[in-house]
Amino acid sequence: MKDNKPDSPSEVLSIELQRETYYRACIAEFQQLGYQDQYLEQLTDELVPVLGVSADIKTS
Repeated sequence: MKDNKPDSPSEVLSIELQRETYYRACIAEFQQLGYQDQYLEQLTDELVPVLGVSADIKTS
């Protein structure tokens, strides 16, 4: 079996940049589909401090 770990720091950086780009695209789609507000409404006071989200969420 081959070890799939990247060999060079530039490979690690490239993989991290690809991962970050993918996550940003997922978040953008999540927001575009309107799920962000629904998700934030489902957060309970118990979860807010754990997730680091301000309990004072302003709704428009």
